[in-house]
Order: sequence, then C-alpha cells, then structure tokens
Amino acid sequence: MAPIKVLLADHNEIFREGLAMLLEAQEEIQVVSLCSNSQQVIGKVKETEPDVVLIDSNIPEYDSINITTEIRKSSPAVKVAMFTHSDNQEHLSAAIKAGAAGYLSKDMKVGDLVKSIDLIEKGQVIVSPPLASKLADRLPSPGIERTPGKTALSERETEVLKLLARGDTNKEIAGTLFVTENTVRVHLKNILEKLNLRNRQQAAAYAVREGLAFQIDDS
Repeated sequence: MAPIKVLLADHNEIFREGLAMLLEAQEEIQVVSLCSNSQQVIGKVKETEPDVVLIDSNIPEYDSINITTEIRKSSPAVKVAMFTHSDNQEHLSAAIKAGAAGYLSKDMKVGDLVKSIDLIEKGQVIVSPPLASKLADRLPSPGIERTPGKTALSERETEVLKLLARGDTNKEIAGTLFVTENTVRVHLKNILEKLNLRNRQQAAAYAVREGLAFQIDDS
C-alpha cells in the first residue's frame, strides 16, 4: 500500500522537525511538507496534495479554524487534523464544525498518532480522550434534534450509524452486516429521518457527539 502523505504545520521548529523524523520512521507515513505558519499551508497543500494535514491549533498568521475551512473548500479530499496541547472546548467544537477530521493531543504516543492518522485518512473522525468527552458536552448540533413522534434508532440502525462514522461505504457496511447495499440505503434513510438529519456528514457528526464513533485509547 502507498504511504499516507502527511503535511505537518507547527510554529515550533524543534517540535516540527522532531515529529517529522518520528513519523518518517513509520513505513506507513510519508511527510511531504513541513510548514511553520498558515500562509505556507495553502500553497503546500496544492503543491504536494497530502492525504492528511496535521496542523498546530495555534498556527501563526491565520486562525487554524479558518485555514481548516479554506482547505476543506479548496481541497475537499484532504483531511485536516488539529494537533494541540489545549483542551479549549470552544476551539474543539469550532474545529469539528469547520470540517476537521481530528482533534489530537500533542501528548499522545507516536503509535497512537500514527493509528489516528491512518483512521482519519480512511474517513473517520478521531478525537483524543479526554478531549472526546468535552466534545460530547459542547458540540452544538443544529438540525440534529429528533423530530417529535419519531422513535429511537433500532439496534441495526445503530450498527449502521457506527460503521458510517467509521468511514465505511455502503458496500463495506453491507459486507460487515451481511446485508444488501439496498438494505443499507434503507437503514440510512430511516436514520436520517428519525434524527432529522440532512446527509451522511451530519449523521457522522451526530455519531461523534453521541460517543458512537471510534476514539483512540491513550492507554
């Protein structure tokens, strides 16, 4: 398999260079660019076409939330993950709303970071504990209120939602649950209706908020 291409952006040179060396030592990771500020990031994303952008939450010159929004608009296939020492709840929820696929602690082990990058590249939303509990408390969910009179999700619908949050396609979900793709589509339609959601992205966000999405364990 081709290595995951990672763009690393952090204002601290020692941290940036040191982390790059650690990641490059992993055969599944290829560091394609190092950036010290947000002005460099947009150009380097277009130039190197990374799979994952790992960006310091306090990157200089341009707010990391805005840079995430810009990357998601200009290069929607690129996954963005915040890398932080902070547990600021406002920033955490704003990052996820802006389209960040990860909010990772700088205190996490290298092995867990590599695993997180791999899962993010595959389409999952990863939040390091204990940050995940703060996200569940703070993340607003416009349009994600249950419609009065709607019943709760069935056990099978919950299974489908968990797999969706993991980044699985309809075909992969069908294979895991030993059902047809049409059955999966019916379940997804029911999930969206029951939870008053518009699309798969909102369903994945709901799964994160409710603790259904996969989260890396620091232990």
